[in-house]
Amino acid sequence: MNHRKRIVTTLLSTVLVTSIALTGCGNNKDTEKGADPTAAASAGTSAVVSQEPALDPVELSIYYPGTAQKDVAAVEEELNKQLKDKINATVKINAVDWGNWAQKINLMSASGEPFDLVFTAGWDNFSGNVAKGAFLDLTPLIDEYASATKAQMNPLLLSGTQVNGKNYAIPVEKEMASEFGVVLNKDLVDKYNFDITTVKSLKDLEPMLQTIKDKEPGIIPMWGGKNNVSLLPYEVIGNSAVPGAIQMDGTTKVINQWETPEMQDILKLMKDWNAKGYFQKDPVTQKDAGPSNKAGTTFAQWQQLTPGKDAVLSQQWGHPMVQIELTQPYTASGDLSGAMTAISRTSKNPERAMMLINLLHTDPQLLNTLIFGVEGKHYVKVNDTTIKVPDGMVAGQTGYSPGNNYMFGSQFINALWDNEEPQKWEQYKAFNESAKPSKIVGFSYNSEPVKNEEAAIVNIYNAYIDGLSTGVIDYEKELPVFIDKMKKAGLDKVIAEKQKQIDEFLQTQK
Repeated sequence: MNHRKRIVTTLLSTVLVTSIALTGCGNNKDTEKGADPTAAASAGTSAVVSQEPALDPVELSIYYPGTAQKDVAAVEEELNKQLKDKINATVKINAVDWGNWAQKINLMSASGEPFDLVFTAGWDNFSGNVAKGAFLDLTPLIDEYASATKAQMNPLLLSGTQVNGKNYAIPVEKEMASEFGVVLNKDLVDKYNFDITTVKSLKDLEPMLQTIKDKEPGIIPMWGGKNNVSLLPYEVIGNSAVPGAIQMDGTTKVINQWETPEMQDILKLMKDWNAKGYFQKDPVTQKDAGPSNKAGTTFAQWQQLTPGKDAVLSQQWGHPMVQIELTQPYTASGDLSGAMTAISRTSKNPERAMMLINLLHTDPQLLNTLIFGVEGKHYVKVNDTTIKVPDGMVAGQTGYSPGNNYMFGSQFINALWDNEEPQKWEQYKAFNESAKPSKIVGFSYNSEPVKNEEAAIVNIYNAYIDGLSTGVIDYEKELPVFIDKMKKAGLDKVIAEKQKQIDEFLQTQK
């Protein structure tokens, strides 16, 4: 346990030190074939091309889940200016609302539609997409086109996100632990003098939700969604849509979390809250919380939390939020793969796409443009590390606030908003150090042996999850049917495969 704790603690320290060092150091070596052609440019120096033809111009697409932004064209124009002399590329940014995200990417991959950079994560069917060949093997591209990123990244991040020894995505450099809870509209917390220190579980929110329901007819008391059922003491293995998890108590027996008493309890609560009218109208189909968040018409919402997450959301949504942690910090195997960037197998320019990934990890100006927008238009600098909303504008209403700061590159070269704690990255380090590490940190699940079974299970899951998790369908009647269908699709085989791989991993740790 102590060994794993040291691994997790060391991970962020390495990332912080190397990120800072690389942003201040130049690389004056000539760019040559086989070398990282973006290293010098990302460090702020001028690369001299030697015996190498100029790169042909290409357009690269970027896909991520989120709300489309009004000023995206202006941001693309600014990114293109910066990329011209670095990798001679232009970009198209594509935000896909969360409700349609999985279907959109699946259809694009299945149809062979060309696209380049795409957000992925262990919880976002990463292993399933790898199994069906949706993503390129990036292993041979990393040393050649992203050596600067590899040099600054802790090796555990790359090794811990591999599938069969190969990297199919580049992990984002960010926090390495998780905790879950809710964020509340602070204006309403203050208006009704709610004591949030009394909230230790979702159930404890109910008196507040009832007050909002009774006294604020234009406000959704609680956003209903499938993530609400994730507030359970289980570490999911692989795709979150496929059952198979271990308890967070140090045991490593894989179980079906849908058959546990804790799942029964939370489904019962969701059914009750739906009956009381706490959720948005028709939560099964109304799944994109973005517009309501921006409008300030949701009181409470599930979130994966980090230190200062409420300040980030306050800036993004344009009104103050406050967070309540309902779980303890925990470093799961999936935290290494919590946010990654893959390259589609349909990409026509995978080498240039890898160059762009490298820049997003090493070039603060480029990364901050992608996540914050155009300097002077969507934000202004307070100092070298801090930004604020331009005078006369309102946070979250600048025309570009995508909330994708955790989805790309290295968070440790992100600017901080002036409402954020200046020592935020140091707080992230302390957050990691406080986390309880999983017994299987560094384990990477490979779904290839059961890819057909998992594909069938995902389809069944998608047909039931929204209705079950929002209480729209009766869990007492439908949960047994849901579980039975998954078992007939091969769930027992999948759980056995997960157990087999975990047991083999644990043998290598002795």
